[in-house]
Amino acid sequence: MEFVPGRLEEERVFDGVVFPKTLKPPGEEYGANELVEMIKEKHEWVCDQLRLHSAILFRGFNVSSAEEFGAVVEAFGWDEMGYVGATTRLKAADRVYTANEAPLHQLINFHHEMALIKKSPSKIFFYCLQPSPEGGETSIVPSNIVVKKMEENYPDLMSKMAKWGIVFHMKTSAQDDSETIISKTWKWLFKTEDEVEAKKRAKEMLTCSSVGFGEDGSADFTYGPLNPIKEFGGKRVWFTPILGYTDDEVGLDMTFGDGSAFSVSDFEAYKKTLSALCVDIKWERGDILLLDNLSVQHARRPGKPPRVILTLLCGRKEQEPDVVNAAAKHKDREGKLETPFDAKRSPDFSPSEELVAAGDHQAHPSP
Repeated sequence: MEFVPGRLEEERVFDGVVFPKTLKPPGEEYGANELVEMIKEKHEWVCDQLRLHSAILFRGFNVSSAEEFGAVVEAFGWDEMGYVGATTRLKAADRVYTANEAPLHQLINFHHEMALIKKSPSKIFFYCLQPSPEGGETSIVPSNIVVKKMEENYPDLMSKMAKWGIVFHMKTSAQDDSETIISKTWKWLFKTEDEVEAKKRAKEMLTCSSVGFGEDGSADFTYGPLNPIKEFGGKRVWFTPILGYTDDEVGLDMTFGDGSAFSVSDFEAYKKTLSALCVDIKWERGDILLLDNLSVQHARRPGKPPRVILTLLCGRKEQEPDVVNAAAKHKDREGKLETPFDAKRSPDFSPSEELVAAGDHQAHPSP
């Protein structure tokens, strides 16, 4: 059985490579069982396609349930990863959860899954059980192309960011709030009510440099200075988010590492670049979307209910040697090696801590 190449009207071509790659069955009567067998038979080829295209859409296979979706993912033989983060997700089947329970009218901005967690998934699957009757697309963008275009169009911004890094703050709610994207408290996230223990667990789990607690029950996490650009498998990608969770926010509470402001125009340059490069996946029932989480950002467009998108995360048992923080190594235009920012500015900075490995799950939400 051979996969048949498909085509999306919305697909893009970057450096001669189509994004995403669409794979269809060779006939109409192909379901989850046939897809499982095809993945097992063509596993090496499918993995090669993922490395090349960074995103694969399996369409037309009549995958009809969360259990069948789980079986398809299991056919790849990759390590399972659980979710760690402050968003609400509901279990749909063994290993399978809803992508995000935030109200559908809200945009969820572009991000790499678990970008602020020390151990992040290398791959993420999405499955459409019920497409939204209007809107609700999952939008994807190749993060390495984002870096390339930002360097071409906004060299001064990128140079300053490489030199000084960025510092930003993120807050958790004082109490659980189902109407927000970050809906859980720090007590829920760290499974403790003790602030000292929570700080210890935050240091173990997150890439933050410090955490503080408000009298109202909220928590404030400080990140940086760091360079949001990292390198995975030879690709320099914009891995750390700089936008707010939704379109109600201009961006994160952010400055450059030297204390100067990260302006509205800087945020707008980044948003404009994402908008110009992204592909909106208009879901069809039974679709499975596989993303290389180390090179592709994803977002959720506002939509109307009902919409049921399920997700499953996969990773690697051990950190791979080609995972390098581009903040620790950056070549200037003359090819010389430079340090993007002064590591002494962040007493908690450790190059090994900035490496992203396989593990649990994220501080930014999934669509």
